[in-house]
Amino acid sequence: MKLTRILAALCAAAFVAGCATIKRAEEYHGVSIEDGEQPLETVEIENTGWLVFRCIPLGSGDPLRPNETTCRFFRNTVTLQNNLEMLEDEMERRSAKRVTNLTSRKTDESIFFILLTRRAYHTSAVLLK
Repeated sequence: MKLTRILAALCAAAFVAGCATIKRAEEYHGVSIEDGEQPLETVEIENTGWLVFRCIPLGSGDPLRPNETTCRFFRNTVTLQNNLEMLEDEMERRSAKRVTNLTSRKTDESIFFILLTRRAYHTSAVLLK
């Protein structure tokens, strides 16, 4: 009985956990963009989390440790500001000076009407030297 409760709690935690990820594409095969500039990479940043009644956070991704299996419970880290900070960190890592084609969008997917909502911010950009 005790093991069943522990497993149920672990499953529930995994279900409400959020995720912060950064995906990269670096192969351009000689393609240049504006004024002949060579892109360094295209990045796609996503941060997701779960909310109760669209306002009480259950779990969200940790923007300080993207691409790791970390989660921030009972904190809402799913914000545009956090995505832009992850983009700045990626620019610093690649020594990029500028970005182009920067886009961001927020999505909300409700389950059981408004009882449980999955919120995500998506940000993408092309990093330039």
